[in-house]
Amino acid sequence: MQYSPMKQALLLLLPFALLGCYEQPTPFEKIECSPSDSIPNSNLRKIFEPCKEYIYSAKYWDAEYNLISQEKIWLMATGHAWAYQPELQDEILIQYSFDSSRVEHIKQFNINGELDKWTTMTTTGIIENNQKTSIHPFRQNQYSFTQVAPFPDVSHPLYEGKVWSVKFNIHEGWGVWTNSTLDQNYSVIGYETVSIEFGELEAWHVSSMTTTEFGTLTHHFWYNEEFGFIKMIIKNYVGQLLQFELAEVKKPM
Repeated sequence: MQYSPMKQALLLLLPFALLGCYEQPTPFEKIECSPSDSIPNSNLRKIFEPCKEYIYSAKYWDAEYNLISQEKIWLMATGHAWAYQPELQDEILIQYSFDSSRVEHIKQFNINGELDKWTTMTTTGIIENNQKTSIHPFRQNQYSFTQVAPFPDVSHPLYEGKVWSVKFNIHEGWGVWTNSTLDQNYSVIGYETVSIEFGELEAWHVSSMTTTEFGTLTHHFWYNEEFGFIKMIIKNYVGQLLQFELAEVKKPM
């Protein structure tokens, strides 16, 4: 699946001048973690090494490219099996550092009004094996629409021009998206040098698209063999734009 140059430009060119800048000072909770407590399963645990901490910057714009929110997100694999699929997925913890004084303002942009729960911490799963690397997206709070966008997912081995598809069913608990079926299509654009907050890295650029009864969502992401999904740009079906970018990595002591 290929996008026209015009569509790629509209998605990838983000504004340099934004009205307003919101920094979130709330500290992340310190989580005790020991790599020696890891439980064996089929995961390689190279990218998602137990107790390695990843910190991402998160920026969210409306359809006119006005900044809605800007904050940090923390992620750590525990080395334990994820309870819902222990033989295949590892458990990861995610913390959101949002400014509670801005929640009511941010909620005005919610495209699924039935989802109105906010949290600072959640648990989900990841897959990292020789066939694929896949992670559940950051999907709490203002980021809920990533649940119906293509997930960060790569099918190994990667090479320019490779394509694959995933059919995904949404179950209970997702408001207006409940009982939806998503057709997710992926295409490898190429191997590129990416400049992010963390530094300059080489990564595979993957473009993806989800077609739903609500509309189309696009997701461009960059996958690095050492640090995983280092940059993600998602555009939802009402034109809002979301960017996650790796900012810091803390390896276990």
